[in-house]
Formats: sequence, structure tokens, C-alpha cells
Amino acid sequence: MLIVSDVSYMNQGKMLLSHVSFTLDRERKVIIGENGCGKTTLLEIIVGNLSPYTGSVTIKGSFAYLPQEVQALETTGMEEIERVFHRIKTVERLIEELERRGDYGKEYGELLEHYADIGGYSYRQRILEVANSFGLCEQTLRQKLKDISGGERTKVELVKAILSEADFLILDEPTNHLDVETIEALEEYLLNYRGGLLIVSHDRSFINNIATHILYIERGMMKEYTGNYDKFEMVKSKEDQFATKERERLLKYVEEQRKFIEKFRYGTRSKQALSREKAIEKIEIPDPLVNRKRELKIEQGKRGGEIVLDCKGIKKSFDGNEVLKGVNLSIRRGERIGILGRNGSGKTTLLKIIAGVDKNFEGNVRVGESIEIGYFPQDSFMIDDNVTPLDEIIKEGLTVQESRDFLSMFDLRGDDVFKKISEFSGGEKRKLILAKMSLVKGNFLVMDEPTNHLDIEMNQVVMNALKNFDGSILLVTHDRYLLKELTNKVYYLEDGILNDREKILKRVETKSNEEKEKNKIKARIEYLERLLSREDNEKRSKELKILKARLQKMNR
Repeated sequence: MLIVSDVSYMNQGKMLLSHVSFTLDRERKVIIGENGCGKTTLLEIIVGNLSPYTGSVTIKGSFAYLPQEVQALETTGMEEIERVFHRIKTVERLIEELERRGDYGKEYGELLEHYADIGGYSYRQRILEVANSFGLCEQTLRQKLKDISGGERTKVELVKAILSEADFLILDEPTNHLDVETIEALEEYLLNYRGGLLIVSHDRSFINNIATHILYIERGMMKEYTGNYDKFEMVKSKEDQFATKERERLLKYVEEQRKFIEKFRYGTRSKQALSREKAIEKIEIPDPLVNRKRELKIEQGKRGGEIVLDCKGIKKSFDGNEVLKGVNLSIRRGERIGILGRNGSGKTTLLKIIAGVDKNFEGNVRVGESIEIGYFPQDSFMIDDNVTPLDEIIKEGLTVQESRDFLSMFDLRGDDVFKKISEFSGGEKRKLILAKMSLVKGNFLVMDEPTNHLDIEMNQVVMNALKNFDGSILLVTHDRYLLKELTNKVYYLEDGILNDREKILKRVETKSNEEKEKNKIKARIEYLERLLSREDNEKRSKELKILKARLQKMNR
């Protein structure tokens, strides 16, 4: 069991977490709250990387931790994952030592039996099976972590965590760098996980599919709710309504009592007035609920022509590797198109070409008459790290005070508006880019992961803005809630070509089942080869020959 008891934490003199307490056994609990409310800090305290100001954390059992940013290490992905199979690796080394010495006696036989009992003949295939479901091939696993992408490092650590069979998995924003297929694979594993799950996430669909409990952090304090995010939202809304009415009732009651006190303070009913005055002094009026109006409005500008975009035969290569192999895409006025695909499939590259950022490609991109593109990139290269948020907004023609008022709507206020952007977190940079986008007038939005790193409330702000936008939208996202609520057509980018998503899903499912069957056969082959190296057996030799022929046929 995990027990968090009365944990508080101060950051730069500010109480970030205040008397947080909860327990975790085999539930799936998801921590939510605004960016900067202390979610990651709480996880770092739980795993022992930070010390609390007050309180304690007790973990009875083992845990695996996935941080938001995975370190770029010198070890390979396979070596990192194999760390969780330390028992098997120890026996493996003992067997290899005996084989090196040519000692095939009783000890060797016992070690082989023990090796089989603890899964020694199948663990590598198990690694490849889970890795494959996360879009990681064996070639990627053989590379050093420092040489692969951040998303691939996240996948490696997820595979490692899942295969660890720890009592608790503690995951910080596990879906941030993942494509939709990998998120769905992760959900399947987590739903079947027998231990406890503690997860920080802003992915509404993921939370709805996974959570049994919501841990909500607000103003440094935590409150627990049973159910998924939709249920939490419903219950929290009712609580807020009740709290607002109760505050209004108390204010009205106190005001009535004060009128009575002033009227009879010095008369025949002065004792009663004094008694009421003492009574209302004991009444605690709760603070008003923070209800900052958050709104993002993207102006459409001109109406634009009927044809928004017409792409034909788009090709793009990097170091001889053809990422886009002839992409065709047409968009008409009012259409809202979503593009899915595995990490590294070329989605961001395609959007940069369409937005006019990347001009080094083959093929033809024709933007329609009177079409103005508003581009929202996945990275923040469009912002100079050496300037401040205030500088960025003033450039758009607003006064200093107008700029400060405007930035406050995006939670950038006080001294934050004077900080260099290089000091900002990823989430803060996204808020600034959103603020800038709301000042841009266009009738065709090209957006690459617009809700990544934003909390759920801010996600909803973006959702509402895009729903109310009258122009056309081309969107790359792994946010399934955003896809469902916003798009009317979804394409899938695979092997450099855009395809209909439903056809791809059926093919992917078939391919996945084939890979699972291959892995089972490989594990059995490895097991038989190890046994036959010890002694001949006609029946096993025949089975090995059949399995090798079947595997060869499947690989054609």
C-alpha cells in the first residue's frame, strides 16, 4: 500500500502543497489540476526525489516510476528494459559460464530447469511483443537512449515499467509524446495491471478510460473523487454551485444581523444585539470560488474561396530516407481534417510544408484564393527565447496595460510577463503561443498538437475556440477527445502515404495478431534449441524444424 500522510511542500517561500493525504492500494488514481499546481512535485516527493516540508510517504511494496522527461542515457533501450529481469539475467550468466567451461553436469541441468521455470526462454520475446505494441522495433531497442527521440525513450520506460510487475506504477503525463495507437495499447495494459496506478494526466479520454478515482489539486489542497473525469466534472460542478449559494446565504445572513445590531445596539435590546455580534464574529465566510473567465477567440478574417488546399504528390526525404512518398490531400471550405499516424511518420513535416515553413520538397501545394493560413507549430521555434511575453504581445499592437490584461487571461500575470521565455516551462510556452494565435486573423488553421502540455481546463478553452472558428482546420493531434468533438474527417499517415483511417485500423489489428503469433513461435524455438543443445531428442527436433519453417513462411 502507498500512504501519503499530511504532505506539504514549499517552493520559493510559497506553499505549493498543503496537508495532502491519500492512500493507494489496487485502484487507478489520476491526479489532475492546473499547470503549476504541484502534480509533478507530489510524484517526486512520493518516489523520494524531493523531501516534503511536512508529512510522510510510506510505500509497502515495489514501484516503477515514469517521469515526464526521460534521461538520454548511454545504455541501449533493450539493456534498460532487461534490468527488470535481473533474476533471469543472473541465471543466464551462470549457464553461460558453465557452457564456457564445458561443464554439463547436474548443476547445468538444474539451472536449465530453473531458467525455464522463471521464463528465461520467453522473456526476450515478451519484451519485443510489448515493445511492438508500442511501436518500438528491435532495431530501435538496440540503439542507445541518447540516440533516439524523447517519445521513443518514453516508450522504452513504459515497456520497462509494465514488464517490471511492480506493486505500483507511478506515471507522469505518460501520453504526452505518444501517438493514438500507443495510447490505446497503454490503456489495455493498464486496465489489466494487477497493481495500483498513480498517474498525472491531462488527457481526458485516457483518464475516462483508466481512472477509478480522481485526485484533484486546487490551491495546494487535494480532494478525492470516485469515478472517472466525466463523473468528477459533474460532481465538482454541483459542489461549486452549492458552495456559491452557501456563501451567498451566509453573506445575506450576516448583513441582516449587522442591520439588527446597528439598530438595537444602544436600546432595550442591546444585550440581544451584543449576543448576535459575538455570534456572527464566529461565522467563517468561505472565499469566493476562483472563476477567471478564460476565453480564446480566433478571428476568421476573410471568408476565402471554396478550395482551401490542394496537395498533389508531396515527397520529402531526410538523409536518403523518404518520409513522404506522394501525399495527396484536398480540403474545402469549412472542413475540419484530423491526421493521425505513428511517431516519426512525417505528420509534422507535412504540416510544415503546407504552412509554407518548409519549402524544400517535391510535389505541388496550392493554397486557395483568399486563404490565409494560421500556423500553430508543435515546437516553439516561432518565439524568441530571449524576449518576454510582454514584448511578444506588444509587437501585435497592444499597449502595455492591454498586453498585461490580455496575458492574464492565459494565466501569465505578475512578474511572469517580464521573465525571459527561456525560463518558461513547456506548458507556459504553449499558453503564450495560444495567446499569440488568438491575435492572428486567418481562415485556415494548420495546427500541430495544439493541446499538448495543457491542463484539462485549458484544453477545453482551445476546444471551444476551435468549435467557434468559422474557417477550415487541419489538425495533427493524439487527443482523441479533440478529434471526436472537432473533426469531420480523419486520415492516417503511414509509409509516407495518407490513407483512410478505418482501413488502416483493420490492417494494424491483423498485423498485431501476426506479430504476437511470431513471438510465441520464436520463444518456443529458443526453448527447443536450448534443450537440444543439451541432448538429442527426435520429437523435439521434428517440432523445431516445423516451427522454423512456419516462421520462415510468416516472414515472407
